[in-house]
Amino acid sequence: MPRTAPPGWLEVWLEAGREGRTFTYANPKALGIGVGDLVRVHLQGRPHTGLVVATAMACPAAMEGRPILSVEAVLQSAAVDPHWQALLEAVARDCHAGLFRTLKSALPPGWLGQARRAPAGQGRVLWTVRLNPDTGVVATHPRQQELLDHLASHGGARLLRDLVQEAGFGRSLIGTMERRGLLLKEAGRGPLKAGVGGGDGPTPLEPPQRASPAQAEAMAVIADAPPGQALLLWGVTGSGKTEVYLQAAARELAAGRSVLILAPEIGLIPQLLDRCRRRFGAAVIEYHSGMGDAERVVAWRRCLEATGQREACLAVGTRSAVFLPLGHLGLIVLDEEHDASYKQESPMPCYHAREVARLRARLSGARLVLGSATPSLETWWRCQSGPQGLPGDTRLLPLPERIGQRPLPPVRLVDMRQELVDGHRRLISRPLMARLERLKETGEQAVVLVPRRGYRSFLSCRSCGEVVLCPHCDVALTVHRGARAGGQEGREWLRCHWCDHRQEMGDRCGHCGSTAFKPFGAGTQRVMEQLATELEGLRLIRFDRDTTRGRDGHRRLLERFAAGEADVLVGTQMLAKGMDLPAVTLAAVLAADGLLHRPDLRASEQCLQLLLQLAGRAGRGERPGEVLVQTYSPDHPVIRHLVDGRYGAFLAEELELRRQGGMVPFGRACLLRLAGPTASGTATAAAALAERIRPAVEGAGWVLIGPAPAPVARVAGRSRWQLLLHGTGLATLPLPPEGDLRRALPPGVSLTIDPDPLDL
Repeated sequence: MPRTAPPGWLEVWLEAGREGRTFTYANPKALGIGVGDLVRVHLQGRPHTGLVVATAMACPAAMEGRPILSVEAVLQSAAVDPHWQALLEAVARDCHAGLFRTLKSALPPGWLGQARRAPAGQGRVLWTVRLNPDTGVVATHPRQQELLDHLASHGGARLLRDLVQEAGFGRSLIGTMERRGLLLKEAGRGPLKAGVGGGDGPTPLEPPQRASPAQAEAMAVIADAPPGQALLLWGVTGSGKTEVYLQAAARELAAGRSVLILAPEIGLIPQLLDRCRRRFGAAVIEYHSGMGDAERVVAWRRCLEATGQREACLAVGTRSAVFLPLGHLGLIVLDEEHDASYKQESPMPCYHAREVARLRARLSGARLVLGSATPSLETWWRCQSGPQGLPGDTRLLPLPERIGQRPLPPVRLVDMRQELVDGHRRLISRPLMARLERLKETGEQAVVLVPRRGYRSFLSCRSCGEVVLCPHCDVALTVHRGARAGGQEGREWLRCHWCDHRQEMGDRCGHCGSTAFKPFGAGTQRVMEQLATELEGLRLIRFDRDTTRGRDGHRRLLERFAAGEADVLVGTQMLAKGMDLPAVTLAAVLAADGLLHRPDLRASEQCLQLLLQLAGRAGRGERPGEVLVQTYSPDHPVIRHLVDGRYGAFLAEELELRRQGGMVPFGRACLLRLAGPTASGTATAAAALAERIRPAVEGAGWVLIGPAPAPVARVAGRSRWQLLLHGTGLATLPLPPEGDLRRALPPGVSLTIDPDPLDL
């Protein structure tokens, strides 16, 4: 921001207490300090890193006559742009969260900490190795050429640490190539900036693909859309939505405007990142929770640098990337906009990245493209109508056909009731087994969705019915098989998927002493074991949270599968999301009924979205695909819509049901979650909070439901209670400020305010 005269007094936010506080400091040295700068100060004799949130030429009246400490140094100028702060204020207001809590959530982890640990450039340095585009030297050894090719495939640059630890290149090799001029090494920078749109880099950039008529029309509408306009790109799976994103992004970058592309989960980042880097080179910035804190700080600083130098860049990330400090923003893209992973449930603020993106598009004048084959009911409704019957604020762009007019895969149902009648009691049905057997002959691949990870769903006593629960949470422990700390390979053990408690599996019931212990249900491990036993020679890869840990866990498994190292990819719901695997001709679902019968408002919508997305993984290449669904409920409405593929008809039916019940999107909800060390203390606090807010809630025409125990009443040893507020229309939440609510709670009881929750 422009600095006309140095301020004499500063309001500085420090991480003091649960929510942070502002303190007044003097600026006697007349340092060039402005709002948004990080500074070093002392509080109660200890050094702190603070954020300047306001400046003044005169001492505040409340501080006159009191000793005021001085700011010691500026650690980072323009760490927070004042215009960007307007977005945070809007998010804090809409999510009913404190501004500083929202600010802390938006900044990268370690941002304040890194400034505190390494002021003035000292401390741990991140080194980036990049190709030298100006050198005339050639590689003299195959390993040197291998490293050059590796860097070229990653946009021309990678962190030194990643080259050594993940790619396996030696430091001596890198040092030799640096001395010969083949490589450059820099400190404190991310991937190369140059190369947007054409040819500066060491390898030619991939040209745009030829657009279909529907793609071309969608691109034209996006290009001509007014600033702040939201558009829904509703394209069937395989219709080329990503190509529309990339060509729309190229237009913005060429005009000097930055682009932000979001994906709902880390598992989708590798393919999206690779496509962006092949198209735009090293202008691409990566940002998500799979990166280390220091790497995210580097990415954040790159965005600030690009903004300060008026350079265009393209950021690719997950939910938290919606807050990246990108200036001159021209386009925001949310791929798979329907996905629940865009909603943050904890910690506060409980924002939805889609709604934050809408806010940001309006504030910055960027166009917002929401892409999905199965759009959320809320977004689809906003294409139909707006508040009070006004025209919708989101424009619909359809892509009704797959690229090359490839057909959508037909859905085949396997009635598991008939399988039982015929005496087949195995987990995998006969039709699915026969189809998997043919994979080796045809050279095709399959993906198999299993609702749960682990080996078995739970452990139960067949004599008394006792289920083994987590000692810290009110949930059943999941049976896992394999090595664990201090355990043996192949041994079964128990694990809680809520608090990660682990214990050995006993051989007697703790309730009745019976030895008739039996695991029930099946997870990904059990399915893998059964497939390996019954289909000898079938090559399998497991793709779930247990096997995709680490920075490149998703990428490594997908690259192996894409390279043909396996015939079947067995995994959980992450299988269904956005992956493009041309050799996959079969998509199968085991135990679809577990997805159908959840007691939740959005159960039908989310189940159909998941199944249609999974179906879309099949037949994306030259060979046609098919979908096979095992179910005990073949007549369920969701299954019926899955078979006929008429997602629009489902949305219309579901919207009418919601209208009749006054539910979302025709009403709003807010969930207040309380957690405390004891059940009685938490229940008492919940009851007192309910009485405190009841007059305002009911006075605004809202309904207060509860307090009641949460569906999972205890997690990690803490008792959980909740209150549900429900109102009609789009009214604001009838709640006092967050701080007032927290001060009304006893010590040890926490509160989370979740407006418009996706999960009750």
